[in-house]
Amino acid sequence: MNFITVKKAKEIIEKEIFKTVENKISLKDSLHYYTAQNIYAPLDVPNFDNSAMDGYAFSYKDFEECKKIKVSYTIQAGDSNIPSLRSGEAIRIFTGAPIPHGADTVIMQEKISLKNDYLIFNDSQIKKGQNIRLRGSQSKKGDLLISSNTKITAGVLGFLAGFGFTHLYVNSYPKIGIIVTGNELTEVGNPLEFGQIYETNSWALQAALQELNILPTILIKVKDNKELTLQAIKKAWEKADILLITGGISVGDYDFVQEALENLGTKKLFYKIQQKPGKPIYFGKKENQFVFALPGNPASVLTCFYQYVQPFIEGIKGRKNFYEEKYLGALSSDFEKNNNLTLFLKAYEKDGKVKILSAQESYKMDSFSKSNCIAEIEGGPRILKQGEKISLWKI
Repeated sequence: MNFITVKKAKEIIEKEIFKTVENKISLKDSLHYYTAQNIYAPLDVPNFDNSAMDGYAFSYKDFEECKKIKVSYTIQAGDSNIPSLRSGEAIRIFTGAPIPHGADTVIMQEKISLKNDYLIFNDSQIKKGQNIRLRGSQSKKGDLLISSNTKITAGVLGFLAGFGFTHLYVNSYPKIGIIVTGNELTEVGNPLEFGQIYETNSWALQAALQELNILPTILIKVKDNKELTLQAIKKAWEKADILLITGGISVGDYDFVQEALENLGTKKLFYKIQQKPGKPIYFGKKENQFVFALPGNPASVLTCFYQYVQPFIEGIKGRKNFYEEKYLGALSSDFEKNNNLTLFLKAYEKDGKVKILSAQESYKMDSFSKSNCIAEIEGGPRILKQGEKISLWKI
């Protein structure tokens, strides 16, 4: 068998991850991108001492010396004209409001009583400086806020907005093209003739790309014809950094994809992997462009996408960990493995226990509709016992 291993295939793919150009975009549009540069704090946050509570601000020294402390005025969040606090004075203060000069402690309103505007303390555990957010207590000017190649989540975006950033440098997305081959395919919505099936691979791939925040730049559907296949690939290469092709990659009389790719100058990096489903997968490059030629069966297409295409694309976007989706789960029942191939099985994991679903054949998609992970089982024929840990991939 001249097929390569799953491990070797992933090593080859990972080595080919390329860097895209940096692109300056609006912060509001940056969700799901990866940062292209380190980001440093342009100011202190908070940039002034402020109250962490609704309550009263005063000088701890006055409290310590048992002075009578009278509430003199009120400060709200957003106030900027703040008079200094004199000895024996306190202020009514609200969360986020600036701490006036002369005050160094805040007591929450629930732990105070007022008598003729004088404070009566109902807390014996008062500490100097309590309930004050000091300037720079979150971040100081010049601090590293976000490293390069960090995925921008809602938390990252909100964090950076707090420093006044309006634009960021991010890694641009690769341009992805899709080609779907097959004489038997007809469009969803059309009546089915005998011998036809609905074309679903483009639907699944476009949805999988949308999960990565990417829309394909070109989508072509082509019959199993040598010249038409070559022309479709040639046209797609003009608009794509990465080309995804489904079908036509086996060795049948009407499989023309590999021949067309190599006639157009594509260098084969590998072809066929010791796995099930999706053995006939082709990975190649043409200068700085890449192609994944995937099998035609829908479950094989999606399995190969999650195992090989997605981590490649995420790496190009800026992600550092090629195996980020991998984790462990315990089998909920015995499983019999009857071959030497690496199996990728649709599965459902909950609370660390994983159930291998039925309907694992490469043409069946019903198990994908019920799965939340793909189980990977390596090695030779054997019985895997209930409770045995296996590798899982998030989907």
